Amino acid sequence: MFTYLKLTPRLVINNNRRYISQSTLSDIYRSYREGKKLSVITAHDFITARIADNSNADMILIGDSLAMTSHGYPSTLQIETQDFIYAARSVASGTESKFLICDLPFGSFEGSTQLCAETATKLMKIGQINSLKLEGADSLIIDRIKLLTSMGIPVTGHLGLQPQKFNLLGGYKVQGRSSNAALTLFNEAKILQNAGCKLLVLECVPEKIAQYITENLNIPTIGIGSGKFTSGQVLVIADALGMQDKKLPKFVKQYANIYNDALNALNQYDSDIKQLQFPNSTDHTYKMNDEEFIEFKKLVEQGN
Repeated sequence: MFTYLKLTPRLVINNNRRYISQSTLSDIYRSYREGKKLSVITAHDFITARIADNSNADMILIGDSLAMTSHGYPSTLQIETQDFIYAARSVASGTESKFLICDLPFGSFEGSTQLCAETATKLMKIGQINSLKLEGADSLIIDRIKLLTSMGIPVTGHLGLQPQKFNLLGGYKVQGRSSNAALTLFNEAKILQNAGCKLLVLECVPEKIAQYITENLNIPTIGIGSGKFTSGQVLVIADALGMQDKKLPKFVKQYANIYNDALNALNQYDSDIKQLQFPNSTDHTYKMNDEEFIEFKKLVEQGN
């Protein structure tokens, strides 16, 4: 029976200075071993990071989904590495207490081990980032996982639907529905664990298969569209909070409708301006002493 518990940030006192200590991999594993479900939410800039960091969520993911939610691209492939790193820096600036996972975007690691090491170094030098995430389990990915691990970087794997490989997978489809496909997923999960992955995202995998994989691994699994039996769940913040005017995937539960709230607020703002309700002289303006204003007009007249 799973229970839910916020990973409470540690208040550290050092040289009489008080500051919040960021959650670590050890904290995540402690909750995992105690059977406590883990919650993960994405962030794509400083503002969403502050919301996520102050929430009860356990982890934050800088997902390359920000290419779509923040930059408006049709897929995760179009974002340039330098633009993603800029976004990652913004999220890291807004993160104080949460364990922070960051994607390696498409094109930032495939070309060579040197390219992978350089990209990883740039991201880790930002600070606050605790793990880097890679999609897939082919020989190239395994090589990159071993490289990152040798650099002292905890790696998060990603199986099932892999947005960076949607062209190869025939679109954004559920993965592992046939017995052979499910066996491949299971074997890949074990390969990633053996290669050194510390966490594993399972996206759009049948619930039974996600449960079986979870029960037969020794690392936490984070599901998205893969049922409730994974070690935890992740959602894109723009989907969870209803920040866009678009149809959401089946597996998303929307917890707010910020888009409609924001639209209504801006329409009210427009109405208040047109009806002279904003700004009003009592609440929204700065005062000047009447005597000073009279003196001001005298000075103007004298100047003329």
